[in-house]
Amino acid sequence: MKIGLELFNAWLTSSRVVVLDTETTGLDDQAEVIEISVMDMRGNVLFDQLVRPLNPVPPEATEIHGVTNESLADKPNFPDVYISLWRAIGGKTVVAYNADFDRRLLKQTCAAYRLPMIEADWQCAMNAYARYWKEPDVKRDGYRRQSLAKAAAQMGIEVYGAHRAVADCFTTVEVIRAVAALSKPAHHNTNL
Repeated sequence: MKIGLELFNAWLTSSRVVVLDTETTGLDDQAEVIEISVMDMRGNVLFDQLVRPLNPVPPEATEIHGVTNESLADKPNFPDVYISLWRAIGGKTVVAYNADFDRRLLKQTCAAYRLPMIEADWQCAMNAYARYWKEPDVKRDGYRRQSLAKAAAQMGIEVYGAHRAVADCFTTVEVIRAVAALSKPAHHNTNL
């Protein structure tokens, strides 16, 4: 697997790479996905869907992402969007900011409906960014993971609509673009 700036460039230049983000009912092993967005590296939205969960969204989750039970009442449930999501990510490289979380929540939601997990090559933009930013983390014997908002600020990217899936996909793509741009040699005009 590529590391460092090479990885950001590989993500940016591959047509098989998509960025995914979810919003959920919580963090535990009963939590479900209630919003899923998938975007290509050009910023085109390939999939963006609110999903009605089996169980209500707790108030503490709504406080974070703003998705209410009322806003989900008339939305499709997960099996209704599963095939469309599979078309967007199946067999591709799925880059997520905190991929372990998004993959786990997607797997939990699939399991709740007895659907197979969609096969994809999951890669983590948060871990890659931590290796790029190189802030020491003694507890982990490695590098401190930066939140998406912090990574965006460090790269000079303005964030619009944090904690909504499509906005977080867009911010992730912008962070990847910003880091990849740093590895390209500056073009100098020799005709001056």
